[in-house]
Amino acid sequence: MKIPINQLKTCPINSEIYRDSDVGDLVNSIGEVGLLQPIVVTPCNTIVSGHRRFEAIQSLGWVEVEVEVKDIPHDEIDVHIVLYNQSRVKVATEMLREIKVLYKNLWTGKGSNYGGGKKPDIRDVISKNIGISAGSIHKLLFIEENQPDLLKMIDIGDMTINGAYTETKRHLNFISLSEYVSKRKKDIPLNIENLTIYNKSSEDMLEVDSGSVQTIVTSPPYYQKRSYQVDGQIGLEKSIDEHLSRLMTVMSECKRVLKEDGSMFLVIGDSYDERGSLRQVPHRLSLAMSDDGWILRNTLVWHKLNAKPENGKIKRWGTSYEFIFFFTLSTNYYFNMDKVRVPYLTEFSSGAPRHHKTDEKMNMGQQTNLHHPLGRVPRDFIGDDIVQTTLNNSDKFVPDKNLEHSATFPEKLIKPFILGTSTEGDTILDPFLGSGTTAKVSLDNGRKCIGYEISPVFVDTSFQRCGEGLIQERVKVM
Repeated sequence: MKIPINQLKTCPINSEIYRDSDVGDLVNSIGEVGLLQPIVVTPCNTIVSGHRRFEAIQSLGWVEVEVEVKDIPHDEIDVHIVLYNQSRVKVATEMLREIKVLYKNLWTGKGSNYGGGKKPDIRDVISKNIGISAGSIHKLLFIEENQPDLLKMIDIGDMTINGAYTETKRHLNFISLSEYVSKRKKDIPLNIENLTIYNKSSEDMLEVDSGSVQTIVTSPPYYQKRSYQVDGQIGLEKSIDEHLSRLMTVMSECKRVLKEDGSMFLVIGDSYDERGSLRQVPHRLSLAMSDDGWILRNTLVWHKLNAKPENGKIKRWGTSYEFIFFFTLSTNYYFNMDKVRVPYLTEFSSGAPRHHKTDEKMNMGQQTNLHHPLGRVPRDFIGDDIVQTTLNNSDKFVPDKNLEHSATFPEKLIKPFILGTSTEGDTILDPFLGSGTTAKVSLDNGRKCIGYEISPVFVDTSFQRCGEGLIQERVKVM
């Protein structure tokens, strides 16, 4: 039956469950092919299913519309709204509201679909009706209870439900571990042979002598990506300008402590704002550093072969790379190409001029079938066999579950940076040490390492990972 659209009434419960969405595409579709499904209403013309269609036909100037009347009790309208929206594309917060509506109706016995007989497993029923697994329901409720700020990051596609769940568990582990790490004084650095870690912000690195560091390898916290539950952490600033200002304070300190022939490798990714627009933090930081006198030698692209899954609701290409900026302070910097060469795929795979061996020397331009015996010059695209890892599956290291870091880069990724720009005995610096990858690679290859890490939890992670056991057992306090 058709009724005048001015007789239709929207249901406030609908807007409580679902966020406002753009109906532009729907307007165009209805304008071209008409209304394919009637709007479902109660006998008093309250809309149960079709709120977005109602907005669209209002925009089109319709005066009447086809409706289907359902005799639904007033106190069951909310559950029916959810059931009619099974096929709707929803963000995490919308699914949470649906879950709560269905939980309420299941527990109280409301809803014509749930009365009588033995109650089914509640999560299984909810899972069937909103289109996500029972496990995901548990994880969303767990996240909301313990770290609700992460729900927004799931909504905009910066985190998956699984990733936010892991981060939430890490957060709870941090709380339980904080009593342990608080037993030592934060302002006293911890030292083992060739490794010193300062549990403080790297915005002030006065402990490090000027011009004493050969290579810097680091990855600062990405803007508005994750909280490490530490006061004063970089990455949670209210504005990009403030974030960049703090990063540049660290970069100025890096510039001071780096040798004239030293190098810096900066691993950094981007994030999205509320509009779904990239913030372009890596580019902004790179330009600011160039303006401050740094020389940008390369912009390397790290292709993450097993990058985290993207939210299927996004309207863009999935992200599977991060930038690595290679900076120096002068044109006379140390670089050992032979330490970073990579094997040729086949004996005759290169189209470049061949090398001809004469009197133990390599001469260019000779048309022979010989390559450089140590391999070809590496390219600025990294990813052939570099797989992103976590501490639990990398390098045969199995940490205390309370000490795991959620943003670990692979040892294999940074090893060429350290080998190619330093020699044994040189000092390597990581001003954002995190779980200690830079320290581990440095020590394994005969270098010294200095690290700055504001989180006491990750200070302990680094020491454990570097093979010296927990602080209380083996670490000597300076």
